[in-house]
Amino acid sequence: MNQPLKQSHKLIGAVCLAIALSACGSNAPSNEALQTAFADARSGVWIQASGEVVRQLGSTGAEQRFQVRIDEELTIILLRDTQAAAPVQAESGDRISFQGRYDFHGGGGTVSQTHPDASQPSGGGWIEVNGVRQN
Repeated sequence: MNQPLKQSHKLIGAVCLAIALSACGSNAPSNEALQTAFADARSGVWIQASGEVVRQLGSTGAEQRFQVRIDEELTIILLRDTQAAAPVQAESGDRISFQGRYDFHGGGGTVSQTHPDASQPSGGGWIEVNGVRQN
């Protein structure tokens, strides 16, 4: 095989590899809307975000609560209404993504309404644990 043809094959292979590797990124939602709502002390904001479960804070008969670290500077409380949706199976260290309504408080904030609800923006909320949606 001549030299220019070999170089073309190498270039095509490198481009294909770059495209394939770029598709391997995380499907987790951006935390930008949540971080902005926290910085602006806003409440009632529908957001999508992701983080790591720090610990389960316990549950009542109607609600689960998780402490979720979004980044080094922001930790929130994630609520799940277990009367509107099934309980979430999540443990410390699990990756968790979610959609719900954010309410500010100085300690980080709370995300609630993480259950499907057709009357809410985007059909309500959801929670994914380690990439698996739990409705």
